[in-house]
Amino acid sequence: MNTAPVRHCNDWQALLAVLAEHDEYRGLRSIDPHTASAVLAAPAAIARWIAVYAPQLVIREKLSIIVIGAESTDAPDQGRWYQAVAAMLAFKGALEVTLVGAELDIAFTSSVSAQAPKLPANSAREGLAEFLAKHDGARFDLALLFQPGFQKHRGWLQDSGIAHFLASGTLLAGTSYSTDEYQMERWVLECHGYRAGAESVPNPFFLELGDANSSIQWGRVLWQIESAPPRNFQIDKEGLAALDSLTRMVLHSITVVGQPSPECGAMVELSDGKGRRRSLLHIFDRRFVDPADGSLLQLADDGGLNVIGTLPATEIAQYPRAAQRDIERAMWAAGVKSRFLLAGYPASANDADGEKAARGMFDNLRARAARLFR
Repeated sequence: MNTAPVRHCNDWQALLAVLAEHDEYRGLRSIDPHTASAVLAAPAAIARWIAVYAPQLVIREKLSIIVIGAESTDAPDQGRWYQAVAAMLAFKGALEVTLVGAELDIAFTSSVSAQAPKLPANSAREGLAEFLAKHDGARFDLALLFQPGFQKHRGWLQDSGIAHFLASGTLLAGTSYSTDEYQMERWVLECHGYRAGAESVPNPFFLELGDANSSIQWGRVLWQIESAPPRNFQIDKEGLAALDSLTRMVLHSITVVGQPSPECGAMVELSDGKGRRRSLLHIFDRRFVDPADGSLLQLADDGGLNVIGTLPATEIAQYPRAAQRDIERAMWAAGVKSRFLLAGYPASANDADGEKAARGMFDNLRARAARLFR
């Protein structure tokens, strides 16, 4: 029977109460729950992943874990909070954690550093390839990537690092902010020949980084990389380009419209203002196409549908109607937007504007995360 507290607790309140019963974590009783969840978010995600995906690891005498691409949110207080993984799993053996990242902030401390366990993680401020070159014989039971962003950081997939771990029997775990983000990670993995789990698993012990207008949940879903590319696999460059186009069109919507467009590529049913229901494909930003005749339509503020053009039948024929994943339909919609709809937007935005907006959102996210530890 799996007795891991992280498996049976369903929220932070319950998990923190169980941890506080241990002498080493008694100090959690006097810590603000929001700060406690911040310093324990990364350890809890790892413990939950093990409890769900690999409970067999709990019976080992020693458990060795490496966090790839560690920065600050996943490395407060010299990584000492990772020792809580043992209590979360009811693990009785020795736990060794290594943090590796080119942007690792070894000096990042929380306001509750004095309450952290005594044993720090091993820390290496360097890239994964550099670390492996120095530690060729290093072996780990589990490697974890928090929100890796493979679309931007493809080097992890193109060098031998992650494939090396899989070949040596290391389990490869990942987390994402949402299931949609995971599907993007999975797409990039598959374009590089890796096999990832078809589904992600929700994690109740996430870290909320959003504000009054948005919800951004660090570590919200868990997933696994299952196998490395076959020999001589050719990277799917067209697939990667399609995803890049989707990202550009989403950033364009954020820059020009003010928010990302939901349900891109989804089939919806709308009224045309005369009481007739029409089955339409949503492209982006309240712009649609009628697959029956190719009419491009824009939903007005008064609810009316205005014709703004015609989509060629060849484009409609490429709609991935039988696709199992929403991301494939979204990439089709991004292609239509980029080729046929951009001129109709009220103001243009170039790639530099989108990249600036993305950097701004990322910087704001980092700042919000840092405040949670104070």
